[in-house]
Amino acid sequence: MRRSHLLLTGLVSVLLLVGGCSSAPRTQEERLARQVMFTVPERNPDAALTTAYATADLLNIARNQDTSQPVIGRIMSMHRLRKVAQWPIKALGIEAIIAEIRGNDRSVEEVIAALARDERVESAQPVVTYDLLSYNDPYFHLQTGSVPGADIEQVHRIATGKDVVVAVVDTGVDRKHPELVDHIILSRNFVDDDQSRFDGDEHGTSVAGIIGSTANNDLGIVGIAPEVKMMVFKSCWQDRLTRRAKCDSYSIMKALVEVLKQQPDVLNLSLSGPPDPMIRRLLSAAIDRGIIVVAAVDPDHESFPASMQRVIAVSAPFGMPPNLAQMPKNAVIAPGTDILTTTPGATYAFRSGSSMATAYVSGVAALMKELRPTLSGEQLRAQLLATSHYSVDMVPVVDMCRAVVGDNHPDTCSTGTVVAHAVKACSDCERAPL
Repeated sequence: MRRSHLLLTGLVSVLLLVGGCSSAPRTQEERLARQVMFTVPERNPDAALTTAYATADLLNIARNQDTSQPVIGRIMSMHRLRKVAQWPIKALGIEAIIAEIRGNDRSVEEVIAALARDERVESAQPVVTYDLLSYNDPYFHLQTGSVPGADIEQVHRIATGKDVVVAVVDTGVDRKHPELVDHIILSRNFVDDDQSRFDGDEHGTSVAGIIGSTANNDLGIVGIAPEVKMMVFKSCWQDRLTRRAKCDSYSIMKALVEVLKQQPDVLNLSLSGPPDPMIRRLLSAAIDRGIIVVAAVDPDHESFPASMQRVIAVSAPFGMPPNLAQMPKNAVIAPGTDILTTTPGATYAFRSGSSMATAYVSGVAALMKELRPTLSGEQLRAQLLATSHYSVDMVPVVDMCRAVVGDNHPDTCSTGTVVAHAVKACSDCERAPL
């Protein structure tokens, strides 16, 4: 029996009210605390039709198109659950259901254990939250010259990310920002109670600006891959008071299902949280289909999905020496301190954090993917490691120019530029044993 978990978006609050909740309104965290997700195998419509023809029972099939529904209903009734949401995950051949526990006499752990013992259930898990990794203060230290580095113009003579698609699973993005308006080819919102805030979200706008801000438009900044195309999948919400952003597993899963459908070249996940079995399965399916997945390292806690072996894990250089106990073995360091990037309303600000470093590497991946369209995540990581001439406590520092250019243009890249910008006045930097 496999376990998984999901979230609940603002749609839940509406459904709870419809369901007759008479108590005072609960916060999103309180609602999520009483949610579980379980999955059942998706019905096989072809097999059902074959059986119907064989038994001349087409009328019965027409009356009961979705043969999984009675099973789901019986599971809900037996375990005393109230359905919040349901959707198919065709890439995995399953149907996912988010449900609220009725009554207060059972814990989430007890309900999940009971679902796990139910032979009809494919997996069961709690709903958890994820953090987007950046500082609250947009002008952290107000230093300059951190990105993209002195070699960016030379790199863009070789690659600009043209014809490469990067998916951003994050908060919303200011789709009208002059740096981004020509790059966003698709947007979806999986935070149902936040429809009006999509273009006003700061975190996703900053991430997108680092990846693909337009070059030569007489405005602001230049992105790492200034001709890239972007798909934006909003699965996280922004707190207007604390300016922190969070996601839940449910919205992330729905976004990843759409990612699998759209098939971008690179997937940026500037977020981190506890390990989730279903998210792991969806990301494994994406990687199997050739999508390069780049995820952020949390400097203080276990990092998922960055901890997945085939994911490119990225840390910012602040807090040196790095917390090696929390650093995935597959991690690299990239610029992530005082990055000037886009913010909503055609504005700009400095941002810091692993989220920004992750966006930097996603942009580098787009440049590399333009030159080598069949490049896999494993090959990209190998190139990042082979071209990194410096490390911080044995964690390689990305050299964008050398990673993109390789050995084809040895005189293009200036020595030490990336290290100077990524690590600044770092006395712990040393030559990497590569």
